[in-house]
Amino acid sequence: MEKNIKMKDIKELGEQLGELQRVCREKKIPVMIAFEGYGAAGKGLQIGNLIQALDPRGFKVYAVKNETEEEWMHPFMWRFWTKIPSQGRIAIFDRSWYRRVLVDRFDGVTTKEQLDYAFGEICSFEKQLTDDGMVIIKLFADVSKKEQKKRFDKLLEDKKTAWRVTKDDLARNKHYEEYLAMNEEMLEKTDSEYAPWHILECTDREYAAAKMTEIVVSVLEQAIADKKAEQEKREQEKTKAQEIKQEKDTLQEAGA
Repeated sequence: MEKNIKMKDIKELGEQLGELQRVCREKKIPVMIAFEGYGAAGKGLQIGNLIQALDPRGFKVYAVKNETEEEWMHPFMWRFWTKIPSQGRIAIFDRSWYRRVLVDRFDGVTTKEQLDYAFGEICSFEKQLTDDGMVIIKLFADVSKKEQKKRFDKLLEDKKTAWRVTKDDLARNKHYEEYLAMNEEMLEKTDSEYAPWHILECTDREYAAAKMTEIVVSVLEQAIADKKAEQEKREQEKTKAQEIKQEKDTLQEAGA
């Protein structure tokens, strides 16, 4: 997509997205959209842009934060299995099941021994869901170290927004290259044919919004086309089975 984005393009993409949501509901296609990426890249802003085009009755947004007491009592992935959308609905995650291999890894919460298991569990989770008909759209909000620091500084200048920047955010910016390597390894190990990553260059927020919507529209269009083809195949197989049965019945009647 060209960076020369017009508001008209964004509006048209939004209208397409709203219509695709309706079709997904009719065809009972469940959708999960996961947002990951760097602090201050604008994940929350892009989620806000995305849901403007959606019917609020058909989606739910989950902001993944620190574990609740109940979540601590279960395996890590339990909290996401409980948030899987039913057929025809959309679940949007502001941060997701990638926390253990990103933020927790950087903070030393996830040990080296736990890391390979966590990667395997993530891939298994996504494979099981997509095999069962789930559409998973993974969006990674990318921003440079310099741009991230600039945004942090701007937030810190105002008392009303300073609270949004934590010591952990500043630490990850200070050690950006180390955190970058962790993100690149995560992207490499969890990018798959059934649940690929889509990178959003978020320096230009308007461009990122249009690109994000274009990606979601494209993935949903393909999912709907695949669903239609699957239904047509089943109908053809059903018709063929009926024809074979009729032929057998006719032969049996003729031999009687």
